Amino acid sequence: MTRRALLHLAAIGAVSAPGGAPAQNPPPGPEPLRAPVTVTFVDTPIREVLFTFAEFADRSIVPGAEVDGILSAEIRNQPWDVALRALLEAHGLVFREDSTGIILVEQATRLFEREAVLPLRTEVFPASWTSVGELHEMALPLLSERGRASAGFETNTLVVTDIPRILGEVGALVEAVDRPVRQVDIAAKIVFVNRTELEGLGITYDFKDLEGNQLNLLNAGAKDLDGDGKIDLTEESVPTGADVVALGGNSIAALGNATNRVAGPTLSLLTTLVAGRHTLVGFIDALESAQLTEVEAQPSVRVMDNRTARVVVGEETPVRVLDAGAQSQSGGEGGVQGAFPVATVDYKETGVILEVTPRIAAENRILLELAAERSSADIAPSDVGFVFRRQKAESRILVESGETVAIGGLTVTELGEVRSGIPLLMDLPLLGWLFRSRRESAIRRELLVMVTPTIVGDASP
Repeated sequence: MTRRALLHLAAIGAVSAPGGAPAQNPPPGPEPLRAPVTVTFVDTPIREVLFTFAEFADRSIVPGAEVDGILSAEIRNQPWDVALRALLEAHGLVFREDSTGIILVEQATRLFEREAVLPLRTEVFPASWTSVGELHEMALPLLSERGRASAGFETNTLVVTDIPRILGEVGALVEAVDRPVRQVDIAAKIVFVNRTELEGLGITYDFKDLEGNQLNLLNAGAKDLDGDGKIDLTEESVPTGADVVALGGNSIAALGNATNRVAGPTLSLLTTLVAGRHTLVGFIDALESAQLTEVEAQPSVRVMDNRTARVVVGEETPVRVLDAGAQSQSGGEGGVQGAFPVATVDYKETGVILEVTPRIAAENRILLELAAERSSADIAPSDVGFVFRRQKAESRILVESGETVAIGGLTVTELGEVRSGIPLLMDLPLLGWLFRSRRESAIRRELLVMVTPTIVGDASP
């Protein structure tokens, strides 16, 4: 009775504080469901310990016939059920609660032996909010050696055959897991800006000898074919691309920067200078252009908690894959005629791709995992196919519901300059620009991603 009295006093907070001074009682109020206990047992029979816990917790505890022994332990401010479980496990005992609320205590070995011969029961667990496939995977580790479980995907039900104790554990698992899942609205805005600036300036020369050599690469030529000293352009013109070579006499013709003219010039000037039978033709080409391309996507989607939403705004680019000599063609009488290449087609997604996975945390916060990509396919300069240009951003961040997350600064700048001209002359100070062509390009690509997740209502049951 002394130990029981000490146990009861510990439950209501009248234990002694360090140094022997009485501790202050807690404020009045209802006793918690798992009240803490402080007690010391010295060479106490196990059955008396069980009766002490029954009196303290006001629960019915029934020990089995084989439960016997003496224990010594000291429990300090622990929940009574945690303390009872620890004491029993230390002595090879287990306790379980039946459907009436009575706690049964017995040896673990006897419990397993009895369960090994218990008749099996079959119970159906319907799932309303969770996939039966997920429930099936979670229930398999709980089954006994004789138990089995099957998933009914059409009816979304879990069928379990096992002993009653396992069926109770599976039922508790289904009740804890199969709950309404909250949803999140994802409002996104993806802006891709492409700025291209081009500048070019080139001077091209064509020096002709009307009575001798002519390099007619840039413009048509002319020649006195009948030898009367006069050139009739209608009858004696030489088309562009047809050079004239004078095999006799002294003659000179020249081209400057002929293959480096500015493509698509916005300004062209033509100059001519005639000196006797020689003609100097000069082309001055200039180009300056600015191009702005803006791609904006505003997808909006609703997704369940801890699920991934994926939005693609773009196209699929076919890529041909050639496997040379992958197969051999069979000839007659089992012979091999030779290998031949096999071509397959693979598709690559390009455009604006957004993947968002929200996970609702405490206090209506959202752990957001997002990946945004802007990609495009350009024809490769060689025969390898395509070059895929990608701008991608990935992040994991904790935000409030309705708060906007912005990912910026994804700017790629490509600067290029090409200079070509007549050797030596193009490097002359001040006058060098008269003998060269210059092309400059500046390409800037910017990606801005803004995502706003918002929790939809309250899905508590």
